[in-house]
Amino acid sequence: MIRNRLLKNFLKNAEIKELYQSYLEKPTARKKELIEKLFQIHGRKIQLLSYFSQTLIFESQKFDKKIRHNSKLNQLILDKNIDGGSKLLDLIPDEQNLNNFEFYTPVESCKLEMIFEDKQLYEIVSRLSAKQKEILYFLFVKDWTEGELAMELGVSKQAINKIKNQALRKIKKEYELANRRTR
Repeated sequence: MIRNRLLKNFLKNAEIKELYQSYLEKPTARKKELIEKLFQIHGRKIQLLSYFSQTLIFESQKFDKKIRHNSKLNQLILDKNIDGGSKLLDLIPDEQNLNNFEFYTPVESCKLEMIFEDKQLYEIVSRLSAKQKEILYFLFVKDWTEGELAMELGVSKQAINKIKNQALRKIKKEYELANRRTR
């Protein structure tokens, strides 16, 4: 029974194990040299793996230290001005407005589909949610920016952009499907 882990690992390879058994049955100098050479190669592989493993550990710790140091130096400051004079603080949703966002729909935005002369577009837009209609109405009919609408509704620009893109994708997809059916 072999107790040495390195030797056990070395003999896991079927070809090497067969060569070793052959050497035990009929020892020759050539087989001995070949086994020793293969064992040295195996030992070097283990050394390299150990070296790379330790290097990865060291570098990951170094990287983690660097990230923590940079995050201390560059803390998020909510009062910092960003594009066009707005502040990061303005992007945080207001809880009061956020709760009412689903139900706040101006009467005029409900009639968004009325501006379309194309019957297909009218039907597709009429199937959008009230929230999607409202956002599209203010962005494209009233010509508001996403930032202005986000501040008005108390949500982030990203939320406005996401809803707008979902609505536009839905319109495009359904319009293309309708056009394929009519061909």
